[in-house]
Amino acid sequence: MALRRALKQPLLNAVARLPDSVQRAMFMPPVRRVCIRVPLLRAVYSGCLRRHPIDLQYGTDTSGLVDATILQRDASLVGQLRPYMGSQPTIIRRALDTLGDISGYTFVDVGCGKGRPMIVASEYPFSLALGYDISADLVRTANANAVVLARRFPQRPPIRALHANVADLKVPSGNVVVFLFNPFGPELMASLLEKLETSLASGAIQHLFVVYDNPVCGSVFDGSLHLKRWFAGVFPYDHDEVGFGPEDHESVVIWQSLRGARADTHSDRNRRIAIKDRLSASLSG
Repeated sequence: MALRRALKQPLLNAVARLPDSVQRAMFMPPVRRVCIRVPLLRAVYSGCLRRHPIDLQYGTDTSGLVDATILQRDASLVGQLRPYMGSQPTIIRRALDTLGDISGYTFVDVGCGKGRPMIVASEYPFSLALGYDISADLVRTANANAVVLARRFPQRPPIRALHANVADLKVPSGNVVVFLFNPFGPELMASLLEKLETSLASGAIQHLFVVYDNPVCGSVFDGSLHLKRWFAGVFPYDHDEVGFGPEDHESVVIWQSLRGARADTHSDRNRRIAIKDRLSASLSG
């Protein structure tokens, strides 16, 4: 097992450097059907290693897969972290579209990685797209991507990524949209919720949306006395995104704060969303 873990990240890095033509060949059904049965190769077929269409479109680097042991060397934290992989732009857009008018809100991606959700968020009238991540290397990549976007789209909201863990994270004031793509486990999620609740209670946050893609720890937010459900549903990948992630759909649950709450518009917001951590499970072995 230790040898397998030691070999996994170098293998993933090597596959990620293969030409697109070779990677496409690896995903041909006859090849995939055989190789996905090999534990060491299972992560390859998460699809995250392939250069995502959004990177081809913008000239950014948000693709790839980084194991939790690379994100953080502190053994006490590694067990709480989830591997880095980029969420699908279509899922982010469809989730943000449920919110209505978010002009002037601050978008905050907790566990931002290379910054793909912030790139998508810059398409919307946020005042700022802000990201936090525990990996300094991923934060550097996210800020490099921000430079690329600013040059191409100077009229878009600014993007900024900061190196911080949950304990050091500073929650912006005003109206805020927090985005999560299953970045860590329930203990850290509860710590994040406590920070958000403190800011809501003090009035620093006037209105809050929490958008949780693949909400494995959604029960943490369901238990909050400061939040209520806004939306719950399942979104399919766009056809161009299929094969660039371990699924072809993702569940999303969104909460809003009782402070500044908007009128409920989604009748099925309290539906039960059955979630297993398939994204991380697909990388095990």
